Amino acid sequence: MNWLHSITLAYLQERTLETLAKKHDVSVEDLKKQLEMGVEVEKEHTDDEDKARSIAMDHLEEVPDYYSKLKKYVEPKKKESK
Repeated sequence: MNWLHSITLAYLQERTLETLAKKHDVSVEDLKKQLEMGVEVEKEHTDDEDKARSIAMDHLEEVPDYYSKLKKYVEPKKKESK
């Protein structure tokens, strides 16, 4: 195993809903809901569920309510375009 693989593996092992909940001081249940929403959104861009989950986790690592905020922004735009 090379050094980059070791670092990446360690990073991914530390990136769980529990660690993100602690980082952002939110509940694991709230993050689970966000992750479910996120996987569905990201599946619009990929058929690979693991990639969709990884992308969603990336967003949640930065902003724990990313998908709720996205929904608030996107829904009015969809209505405007009809």
